[in-house]
Amino acid sequence: MGQVFTALRQALQFAFGGDLSNHLFAKLPVPDADLTGRTFLITGSNTGIGFAAAVHLARLHPTRLILGVRDVKKGEAAKENIIAETGFDKSAIEVWELDMASFESVRKFAERAKSSLERLDGALLNAGINGSAWTVTSDGWERMLQVNALSTGLLGLLLLPLLHTTAARPDASPHLTLTGSAAMFFSTFAEKHAPNILQTLNNPAKSTLGNRYSVSKLFNLYIVREIARLQQAEGVVVNVVEPGFCVSDLMREHNYNAFVQFVYTRIGWSSAKGALNLLYAALKPTPPGAYVSACKIRRPASWTCDKEGLEVQRRVWHEMVEVWQGVAPEIRAVV
Repeated sequence: MGQVFTALRQALQFAFGGDLSNHLFAKLPVPDADLTGRTFLITGSNTGIGFAAAVHLARLHPTRLILGVRDVKKGEAAKENIIAETGFDKSAIEVWELDMASFESVRKFAERAKSSLERLDGALLNAGINGSAWTVTSDGWERMLQVNALSTGLLGLLLLPLLHTTAARPDASPHLTLTGSAAMFFSTFAEKHAPNILQTLNNPAKSTLGNRYSVSKLFNLYIVREIARLQQAEGVVVNVVEPGFCVSDLMREHNYNAFVQFVYTRIGWSSAKGALNLLYAALKPTPPGAYVSACKIRRPASWTCDKEGLEVQRRVWHEMVEVWQGVAPEIRAVV
């Protein structure tokens, strides 16, 4: 019984981040913009919120829509489903391979965008995982840390020059949007006191996996704040969005019991509803490094903005930049 209540408490924390009323009573607007002539890409777009966001975007008629997916076969199936659901032009939607557990795959994806896209109006970096076991990628990093934070930040930096160039167009207001989570605000993050935060998080003897998802999503907030300060972010809207607690396959690695599953399905939003938050963040003007929740600009938890919180953010950012420069020297020109 104790395990049931522990799992339920974690589910409620994950679901609401302390804001139950926001989740239960929020009314999310459906966008009606005309995206003709514009190009958008979404990572993690063959399932869940990413797929739902792609469906929403397709209904707004962008000239080019790119699905960044780890499994191209599944991506092609998602493409056909989007076309069937929206009537979107088959020639205007593309499936590109992207494995966020590989820095080299991230670099190849960004290089493809640079070489083949004339403009990029929106990059929705949505791919993420919530793992239940300690797994190390081929690059030597714990999987959630790399997929949710290190690779996401790297991809954002590699795409930033194209977004910056697009911003010079008179008809453009490019967005770089990362999918965060309200889970970031109940992260314990004891590793922040270590001399090297990332290396400590990457050591199973010095770090725990239980709060890894929330820490990795906290890092998304840090990343957008720091990217928004860069010179090449001028003219680019950079933000992080909390999509709300949604019933999707994000939790597929966790074997919650029937009672917890019941709660999930009764209080969770559909992926289609949660994805409206991504569309808001990717289409509306927001302040630099803004945090978006329930289709509104929100103030993050106060401890992320105080002196200590900002110092931890600075340290994490500099450690990440060091990692990124080691695997993608070209970002030196960006940071």
